[in-house]
Amino acid sequence: MNLNLRDLEYFYQLSKLRSFTNVAKYFRVSQPTISYAIKRLESYYDCDLFYKDSSHQVVDLTPEGDLLAMRTNEILSELNHTKKAIHRSSMKDFKVGFPPIISSYLLSKILKEEESLNFLNALHMIYGGSNELLSQLLNGEIDSSLLGSLEKIKHPELEIEELFQKEFFIIMSDHHPLASKKELAFKDLLNEDFILLGEHNIHFTAFNLLNEKYNHSANAVLKLDDAHTIKELVRKNLGISLMADIGLSEDFKHLVKIPLIEADKQYFHINYAYQKIAILSESEKNFLEILKTLK
Repeated sequence: MNLNLRDLEYFYQLSKLRSFTNVAKYFRVSQPTISYAIKRLESYYDCDLFYKDSSHQVVDLTPEGDLLAMRTNEILSELNHTKKAIHRSSMKDFKVGFPPIISSYLLSKILKEEESLNFLNALHMIYGGSNELLSQLLNGEIDSSLLGSLEKIKHPELEIEELFQKEFFIIMSDHHPLASKKELAFKDLLNEDFILLGEHNIHFTAFNLLNEKYNHSANAVLKLDDAHTIKELVRKNLGISLMADIGLSEDFKHLVKIPLIEADKQYFHINYAYQKIAILSESEKNFLEILKTLK
């Protein structure tokens, strides 16, 4: 007897809805169709999957049914992801997640490349924070994503290539009393007003990690999503900031960047991630190869 995928789909919905009637309505089939599917599965696995209830009003899973429901969820999810991967592999276009602070830095460098940029016609950029984009990637909503992190990322479903790292610096006005320092300890900044990128940003996570060492004594007076605005406020000496050295060379007049002491150093990791089951198109392979040459 062969296992029928449709039977598994009927079973999984029954494990969620717990009603033969509702499952039949969900698939627009007769109730006996669902009943015969469950009987076939119970015969195949040689066990009861549901506790018997002659009324068929509400059903409960047996321990064996619970196990099969968990495995079926994994199987159906994997098949769905595979279907999406196969569909996308035949398409010229590809969707890539871009955290804003990474995109402005990388795109400015990509456009300076002398190599062919034909892949840009096929590239669709999806903007969002790294955590949001990671979720979209795992759900199959995008083909791949650039991701920022404070350490190397590992995930059983993803191929992740670290492209490069950038050090975090303290950014302040050149009129600030500490502007001439060669390096700074975070403990010497606890009384400063910090102006930071927002809570969904890796930069804010880096600030919190440093701040935890000192019982959250440092004060973030303002959180914004625009790095340019933050630099303008810091330039006017209204506060200081913690930023990775990514795009800091642009518009840096009257600002200084000072490294943290060795014990406080943090690094911004820029990664490229895609699903292990994915088949990269030629355009995306070209895009990834160019990314690997950037620093």
